[in-house]
Amino acid sequence: MKIFRFLSVVLLLAAPLLSIGATAPDEVISRLRSGEVVDLIVEYDSAAIEQQAALARSRSPRRIDDDATLKAKANGYLQLKDRADTVGYHPDSETLKDYSHLPMRFRRFRSLSALERFLARPEVKAVFPDTVLHPVLAQSLPLINQPTVAAVGERGSGTTVAVIDNGIDYTNAAFGSCTSPGVPATCHVAASLLFGSGTTDNSHGTNVSAIVLGVAPDSRIAMLNAFSGNGAYTSDIVSAINWAIANRSTYNIVAINMSLGDATKNTSPCQNSNLFYSPVNNARNAGINVVAAAGNDTYTNALGKPACTPGVISVGAVYDSNIGGVGWATNPACTDATTSADLVTCFSDSASFLTLLAPGAMITAAGITQAGTSQASPHVAGAVAVLRATFPNETIDQIQARLTSTGTPVTDPRNGLVKPRLNLLEAARPGNNAFAARTTLSGSSGSTSGTDLLATEEAGEPQHAGVGGSHSVWWKWTAPAAGQLSINTHGSGFDTLLAVYTGNAVAALTPVASNDNDGSSGNASGLLFQAVAGTEYQIAVDGANNAAGSVALNWALNASAQANLSVGLSGPAGGSDGATGTYTLSVVNAGPQTATNVVATMTLPAGASYVSGPSSCTIAGNTVNCAIGTLTNGASIDLVVQIYWDSVVGPASISASTTSDLPDPNSADNSGSVLVEVSGNDGADAPTLPEWGMLLLATALIGMSLHRRRHQ
Repeated sequence: MKIFRFLSVVLLLAAPLLSIGATAPDEVISRLRSGEVVDLIVEYDSAAIEQQAALARSRSPRRIDDDATLKAKANGYLQLKDRADTVGYHPDSETLKDYSHLPMRFRRFRSLSALERFLARPEVKAVFPDTVLHPVLAQSLPLINQPTVAAVGERGSGTTVAVIDNGIDYTNAAFGSCTSPGVPATCHVAASLLFGSGTTDNSHGTNVSAIVLGVAPDSRIAMLNAFSGNGAYTSDIVSAINWAIANRSTYNIVAINMSLGDATKNTSPCQNSNLFYSPVNNARNAGINVVAAAGNDTYTNALGKPACTPGVISVGAVYDSNIGGVGWATNPACTDATTSADLVTCFSDSASFLTLLAPGAMITAAGITQAGTSQASPHVAGAVAVLRATFPNETIDQIQARLTSTGTPVTDPRNGLVKPRLNLLEAARPGNNAFAARTTLSGSSGSTSGTDLLATEEAGEPQHAGVGGSHSVWWKWTAPAAGQLSINTHGSGFDTLLAVYTGNAVAALTPVASNDNDGSSGNASGLLFQAVAGTEYQIAVDGANNAAGSVALNWALNASAQANLSVGLSGPAGGSDGATGTYTLSVVNAGPQTATNVVATMTLPAGASYVSGPSSCTIAGNTVNCAIGTLTNGASIDLVVQIYWDSVVGPASISASTTSDLPDPNSADNSGSVLVEVSGNDGADAPTLPEWGMLLLATALIGMSLHRRRHQ
């Protein structure tokens, strides 16, 4: 309500500043002078309203008009239109149709004087004749890699695509054999409304709608039938767009598909004198991607309306397979002597500002086979539904960038233009799939979410946490201060692997810390490490044994983390040279935080040697190093080490110490020692002979005895 009041004030103040001088096309003037009644679509100058709405959008997480802003805009439009129509009243003019969520009305003028009086109002921006647009006429899904995407569950669930066309046979099995829109629950047609006078042939709209569902099997269709016979009046098309905006939240409408066009030749984006510009812009501001067929006029440097409208995703057609040579009864007619997958059709309109290509010949859907950019456009509208369901927090511009930046490059042989052909698999990969595209995390703490479905492993990428995986996604975080960072994947939907590195190349990373399972539910991962202020850390989340799903990543930095470690050394106070002794090195963490990268060290006196100890212990010279790793608050560990006294006599000192990554508030108890009195071996004064010496002596004695007997 506050927004509405503010908009009202802005409108009242801004009205005198609006420009004067809207004009009508010469054709309209001539018709009125000849006594004809003329119906016109009127666009009102809503610049002040749009300025305030833009400010509200800037505060929205997805930068779209939320429900409150849409309501405020509708109220503002109503006041603007009512003021212009009231002050500019003439008995020879009347409103036929109001577009509640657009700065537009459909009005009838019976005399030139009525139109001139109306055009003199500063609130009137432009008027447009009510013209007629016409339709722009099972290997396509594999070509865009849709089956792989659908196989992981990315199928457009919860979204609706508004199809502005010539109706739909919702009883067709392709839509769930509906008895009426939304009935039964398996019906994929959420709504079916008539804005024109209708037509007896709805095969075009049925085919187009089924193509959308083919790409996004879990989405729904809102059929907005704007046709009257073989064509659709612009006034009815605008009504359909207005309905989609007004009902966006009710049906979660994410895309509008318009497989229709006027065959005009526009060699550049057509903002000026284009009645579609305002409706398209309002739809986009409401968070709805608008998709339109490029046209089937064989243009190689132009597009028709509405495809040429800025903001529209315009779609040209390619073949999805080799169907042999084929001729097309377009205007003008054209022929493709040979065909193959990804060959641009000869009829498809093309221009430097064309957005995308998609399969458009021959496309069978709902049991109907048709060809044209009309069939290419719904492939993209369906792709939008899949992407919007998979990445609900992304903006419409980010969704469009996914489509254009990941498409398969295709060269049009007619003009040499290279355009992206829809590749849903690449478009649906996580945005942080590649190390180079890792997502930035900021702040001392936070949580983020994502997915690693359809993510891939890069060449040279390390094996995270020492476990095999192939669906890694990446983040980067720069430590705002030194401290202990806790990071985990609690809340993820699969068995995760978590690893942290430093370095700037995926094949040359230095490990910092990693974890497979931290003991929490769902086989989630968690780790701690001491972060260095200003250092950028690379964070990878993968799935153990190729698992994949939804990712939750949580982090918290404790800049004041401490761990009070103490060390103790116990064992016999005496020993004997040539004997072994067993000593226990104990490390205790009195907290308050968990200590990471804990290492215990035992230094042996000269002449003593290391015999055995835990597998985490290694010997270097006379120093035994034992890697303990993480030691929680209140925990302790005992390390049992056996040493050998060799040529040691008298007092000998064994010392021990411990360290960790965390600051220690009381380092005085981080070291200790034990004094051992090593005595000499008493039997060592009587020389003994080895076994071979004894044998030699015995042999000599026997020899001497035999020698004496001979001489007796």
